[in-house]
Formats: sequence, C-alpha cells, structure tokens
Amino acid sequence: MIELEKRAYLREKHLEHREYQLKIAKECVSKNSLVVLPTGLGKTVIGVYVAAETLEKFPSKSKILVLAPTRPLINQHYDSFKNLMTIPEDQFLVLTGKTVPEKRVELFQENQIIFYTPQTLRNDLVNKKYNLEDVCLIIFDEAHHATGDYAYTLIADEYVDQNPDGTILGLTASPGASKEKIKILCNNLHIPLTNIHTRTRKDIDVKTYLKPMDVYKIGVNLTELMRDAYLAIQTLLEERLQYLSQLGFLTTKASELHTKVIRKDLIALNTELIRLVKGDGDKTGVYSALSVNAQALILYHMLELIEQQGLDVLLIYLMKLKQDARKKTSSKAVKILASDHRVNQIYIELKKNEDLSPKQLIHPKFYILEKLLLQEFKNNPDSRILVFVKLRDSVKNIVNKLKLSNHETIKPTRFVGQSTKSKDDKGLPQKKQLEILEQFKQGHCNILVSTNVGEEGLDIAECDLVIFYDVVASEIRFIQRKGRTARHREGKVIILYCKATHDEIYMNIALSRLKKMNINLKSDQQLKTAYTRSPKEMKIEESSIEDSKYELPKMAKSHQKQGNLESFLGESVSPLDVKDNSQKATEIRISQSLPVKFGIRKKLQEDNIPFDVVKSINHITLFDRIIIQVVDPRQFEEGKLMRKISHLNKKYPLFISIFDFVNFSNDYQDEERLLKQKVKNWGSISGLKAIPIDLPEELYFIVKNVYLHSTVEHEVS
Repeated sequence: MIELEKRAYLREKHLEHREYQLKIAKECVSKNSLVVLPTGLGKTVIGVYVAAETLEKFPSKSKILVLAPTRPLINQHYDSFKNLMTIPEDQFLVLTGKTVPEKRVELFQENQIIFYTPQTLRNDLVNKKYNLEDVCLIIFDEAHHATGDYAYTLIADEYVDQNPDGTILGLTASPGASKEKIKILCNNLHIPLTNIHTRTRKDIDVKTYLKPMDVYKIGVNLTELMRDAYLAIQTLLEERLQYLSQLGFLTTKASELHTKVIRKDLIALNTELIRLVKGDGDKTGVYSALSVNAQALILYHMLELIEQQGLDVLLIYLMKLKQDARKKTSSKAVKILASDHRVNQIYIELKKNEDLSPKQLIHPKFYILEKLLLQEFKNNPDSRILVFVKLRDSVKNIVNKLKLSNHETIKPTRFVGQSTKSKDDKGLPQKKQLEILEQFKQGHCNILVSTNVGEEGLDIAECDLVIFYDVVASEIRFIQRKGRTARHREGKVIILYCKATHDEIYMNIALSRLKKMNINLKSDQQLKTAYTRSPKEMKIEESSIEDSKYELPKMAKSHQKQGNLESFLGESVSPLDVKDNSQKATEIRISQSLPVKFGIRKKLQEDNIPFDVVKSINHITLFDRIIIQVVDPRQFEEGKLMRKISHLNKKYPLFISIFDFVNFSNDYQDEERLLKQKVKNWGSISGLKAIPIDLPEELYFIVKNVYLHSTVEHEVS
C-alpha cells in the first residue's frame, strides 16, 4: 500500500485514502507534473495531497495558488481544500475580478491558500501588483485550457521566471488527442513529458472506484423535406467553393468540393484573406473572395442546422438573415444570400410547413429524445438527465416542445450562460444558475437542457443519463460531457447523430481522438499491463478515421541567465558529468527556510543529486562538514554573524556566507555598491568565504561545485 507520511497539514479522518491517488501525488511533489484522470476519480484530492506535502518542504509562510476557469469551480476547490487541510480557515481566500485590484494586493499578502480565476491573477501579474516569489505551488485545474493566449500560459511563464523552485501541478480529464497537442500543453505549463500521470476508466487500480458507464449511439436519417433543403443549400455552397478554387484561394480541386472542404478550412481562409486586405500586396480578387467566403461560411452553418438542430431552427435563422439584410450595417454577404431566389424558395417552403404541418420541421432526433426520456423515467422515476445542445435557440425550442408534450414525468428547464443574446434569449446570471442546479438536485426539475456551459466548472448533481443532442468533434468537450455521469452510481451516455452527414463524421472523429488520447498518454508498458477491455462499459463502435495533422510549433527556449562565479570555484561541471547518485546516502540537507527563488531543490532533482528538506536554521548543509548560509545584506551585522560562525566552526570546518543581492533595489544612491564593499572588506579581514550574488542561478552553481569537489575528496580519502 502506497502511503504519504502523516502530515500536519492534512485532516486524515476526512480523507478516503485511495492507493492510486497516493501514488500519483508522491510522484508530483516537487516536480512539475500533469495528472490526467477521468471525472469522478478525485483530481482535487491529489491536489490536496501535493499541497500538504509541498508545504512540508518550503518556508512556513509559503503560499499555494489554485486556479480554475470559472467562479463556481473555484468555490468548489475552496470548500474541498478548506475541509481537507488543517490550515486555519482565515488563511483560505477566493480572489476574482469582483475584488478591486488594490484590495487584492493586500489580501494576497495576508493569505496562504488562494483560489483564483486565471484572468484575475494574470491582470495582477501584468500590472506588477505583486510577485510569486513566495508561492511554492500553483495548481492549474482544467489544465487543457493552457493553450494560445489563455491566462494559464502567461501565469506559468511568470511563475517559472520569478520562482525557479516552485512547483506546477496541472489537472485535467482531457489534455487533447494528438501527441502534438499534449506536447504543446506540457510546454506551456513547463511540464516534462516524463511527468504525465494518467489513468483511464479501464485501468485496474481505478475500476473499483468508478460506476459502470454504458455508451450508446443512435443514428437517424434525414426526412425528405430535410434532404431537399440540404441538397439545395449544398448546391449554393458548392458554387461558392468552386469560385474560390478558380481564383486560386482554395488549393483543393474537385468536382464536389463540399465533400473535401470543411468549415475549419473556410475559417482559416477568412483569416488569410483579411491579412491580404490589410497588407500592401496585390489585392486582385481578394475583396470579392472575402465576401464569397463569408457566404460559404453562412451556408455551411445552415447545413449544420439541418443536420443537428432541425428545419424549425433553420427557419428561425433564415428569418433573422432576412431581418439583418434590411439593416444599413448589414454585410454584402448577408444581403446577397437574403436576396438569392433559391434561399427564398427554401424559406417559403419552410414557412408553408410551419403553418400546415409544423411537425415536418422538427428534427427526428427530437422524437427519439422524447422516447428516451419517457423510457428512463419509466425505469427510474428519480432519474436526473442532462441534455447537451449546441445552440441556445435549440435549447429554448427543445424545452418548449418538451413542456408542450404534457408528460407529467418530464420536467425540463433551460440552462445557458450568463450573456444575454436578445430580448427573447436572456442569459442566466450565476445566482440563477446556482438556483436551477439546486432545483435539479432536489428534483423540482429533472432534465437540464444545456449548452456547453454545463460541460465543466459547475457542480451539477449526479446524472443518471447524459444525452448528446448534437455531436462535438472535440475529444476534450466529449470527455467533459461524458464525465457528468457515472460518478457515484451507474450511468449512461447516448449520442444522437444524423446518418450520412457531417454529423456522423464529427462523431467518429471525436471517438477516434478519444482513443488516440488514451494511447498517447500511456507508456508502452502501461498499455500492455493496464488496459483491459470491458464490453459492458463501452458499446461504441470505434472509428478508424485519422485525426487531422497539426504541425508542432517550435518549443520556446528556456530562459537563460549567466553566472559569474567560475573564477571562484574553477571550471564548472556540466550536468552531464554528474554521476548517478540516486543510491548514495543523502549528503545535502536543505532548510525549509531557504528562500524558494533560488531554484535549488528543482536543480538538484534535475541533476539527480539526492537531498533532504529539513527544519534547520542552517540553509544548506553538505556532508555534515560545510554550511552555506544566505544572508540579507541589509540585515548583515558583522559581530553577530562572526559569533554564529565561531559557534558552528566547532563542528563544521567550512562556512560560506552568500549575500543575496538578487533583485536588490537601492534605497539610497550607491547602497548596493557600498554594501558589497562592506561584505568584501569583512571577508578579507576575517579570512572567511563571503560571496555576493546577483542572480539566483549563482547559488546553485556554488552548491553543486562545492558538492562535486567535496565528493571527489570524500572518495579519495
């Protein structure tokens, strides 16, 4: 049984110790690490274990920051850490944008465990409100967000720069499918690829903690009316794609381009066309192509509405398109499509059916949904069901239709984000969202029809059934949705899709990427020993569709700084020259009170030099013969330091005083120069080692070289 030592910072009785959590946590202490676990396996508890163990190794006032994308998720972490750790309650704090910046500075200084929304911390770091030198650990929850310009990336860069000894812990259920995405994520969070710790629902050591999850997919065919509208819009799209191809803006050549060009290609082309418009080069055909490409994107959206949402939602969209076309600010693309006679013909046909046979406009998936809900409540009247829908218009339509069905067992409610789209589509403030979630828990409503706002970051009650009303191609969103069930009791996931359309392709891509992700995260040995297949748990046909290929951006070079101590200790020793000391008795002891900004702990680990962290007034002790002490030059008292050295010299032959001028700021003119002169004079007169340093790397340069030289002497003697 793997065990963490009993720690003063943990409420042991409040924890259900699981072996896989303890094992992973031990591997993450003092190492930048990524933990990938399915929802429900306790990533937060691993974060608590790592936090408690880290605090044991750092100065007593060291801080821990916990970051998560949303305020509700931050509040959940706040409750978990507060309940599971022994740190006084008044040392825990949630900081969001609702707290004014000036007050945040004061609160940051006063508290030890701080929970942030990432944008808040990023803003404070950009504005240099405070630094992260006293932070020993940052936990990035939902770490898959660490891409592009998201706040996590900047925060990780600042942290590593300001505090080389600090630890980063990333937590996620879904880091991305391809090796390239996983590498980029780890690079952005400064996590070595060797420090990824993962489990899947199929791993032997976690299966006992998970409830069974059955996953099904149900396909429907387009109705005749849907197929007619679909083919008409497809023809319009094909005309635009062929035009772009003839102008040379699409490299793909084919008689049916709509089968080769996807929406992502059109978005990329739009970006390129805007760049050409803003540039100084030849703009022949660019403006025309920009408008045609915009039309193609609108038509592509119409096809997706037919596939995923139904003709009733398409009709709403066409009505809005016509209204927008009448506005002076309307784009050329909107006006052209709104006036196209074929688009008008589709609109007239849909309007006619709305009056005469409105059921013809409803997607066949809705009727399947209705049957599934009735069947579920027949089998289990206390069920809680979460239905994920892509568009807010569809959320409203589905809720209204379910209410009109007059089934007593069906009690649906709309669940969307905070932003208000229009008078008929008002957002839900966070307070209202929490009220709805509480009603869902209590059973006042038993079906949440939700947009992607329900995928992560909210404490949604245990769901017995999760239904994907439409498909997402993203494996990350697929995992987040799926993770809303089978936490504490058996659960089901049902994917509804439209056969022989992009809808089916997206589903297969998501499933293929999901399988790839699990393979890419596992080592060869893990794949051989830990992967057992359970037919009951996975009833999805796995796709052979290949994932898209992405070129991996070049890794940014690590931050380089120069030392200036080679003249003192002679030629430096490369980390490559360090022997394997992993089996040697610990010969270096690091005091908890040593400031973390020097990065000593991590650098010793990287060079495979063993050390212990201890409670001691002596900062660094080597071989029980040498002491290296870091001294604040402003608090340097010659007599007091001499008395300490004289006392210690009885046991330690060598005492090295390191005077910390890292980030020194003069309070008066020439203060730094005068203090360095004072240190130099004191060293010369006393005959002692007194070394001023200007960069944090210089301290490790001294420690490593003293250690290596002493090791040689030790072995010779």
